Amino acid sequence: MIISLIEYCSVSTKNMALGIDGKAKHTSKTQRIYRFLKDQIFNYDQVAKFILGIFSCDHYTIALDRTCWKFGKKDINILFLAIVFNKISVPLYWCILDHGGACSSKLMKEIIERFITNFGLSKLKYLLADREFMSKEWLDFLIEKQIKFAIPLRKDMLIGINGTLQTKPVWRTFNSLKALEYIEVEALLWGHLVKLSAYKNHKSELMVVAANINMEVSIFDLYKFRWSIERLFKHLKSSGFDIEKSHITKADRFMKLVAVCAIASALIVKNGIIQNILNPIKIKKKQTYPKQLFSLFTFGLDNFRYCLKRSKNKALALMKKILNYQHLTDFYIDFFALLNKL
Repeated sequence: MIISLIEYCSVSTKNMALGIDGKAKHTSKTQRIYRFLKDQIFNYDQVAKFILGIFSCDHYTIALDRTCWKFGKKDINILFLAIVFNKISVPLYWCILDHGGACSSKLMKEIIERFITNFGLSKLKYLLADREFMSKEWLDFLIEKQIKFAIPLRKDMLIGINGTLQTKPVWRTFNSLKALEYIEVEALLWGHLVKLSAYKNHKSELMVVAANINMEVSIFDLYKFRWSIERLFKHLKSSGFDIEKSHITKADRFMKLVAVCAIASALIVKNGIIQNILNPIKIKKKQTYPKQLFSLFTFGLDNFRYCLKRSKNKALALMKKILNYQHLTDFYIDFFALLNKL
């Protein structure tokens, strides 16, 4: 299933059935996948351990976000916890929501607790999330667990700048900030002392990111890595596996399908890292900053598909090589050295 998913970039059951060897008819192989998704019991903690085992490292930056779409009248709404590798993310845990709206603090705490239970708090270096994930209950949890985070605030949230008695909405507190101006202050948010980084872009649009008071890196520069999970969603959807085209709507079966996609993503990203070490991606200067011609995911995917076109046996050999490849030390040192410089 994983090989077919990579080869055809489609979660279509008919396409994935093409990767199953044997003399059975294609319709029979398709039914085998249906039965697999229906009946196979998955241990998602073991899946997460397998994925994280592909990327052996001392600690990780993780991102929390959800993606949603409609299939007919059915809302497909998935909460993801992903590990961040520079500009790309890999899914580690996911949860299907039974509605189309935001997730609860209880669910967010449960998914973080699963990470801590299975891998330890020491493995979690930073947590990144969007503004919809900020609430009093959630902040209480992060402070209690001493998890370092960078999460934007909504403009209507009330804060009190440290040293003052007055409480104001975020937008009013930083209303005097000029375009392209940046400021860092300490403030009280729901009774907790946090560090706020406020910035207005060239359109005078305000963004305020909250972080731990003892954050040792640039908050805005760290928060930029949250966009890696948006790239993950893009690769799961239109630029990769086209998961939105799946006709599966039952939550338990969709969870299993996402597991197949998650393992495939991990293999592809690691292959992209390996290929980039062996043959670095060309850098193109765009305006004032350099940019890679394509992402690690695209680089790894294209190489994988090239091997599949040549021979399935070579693709299997490549998969074994990816799983056994241990020399990623330089990549991790470079990435975390970059984080430490923020």
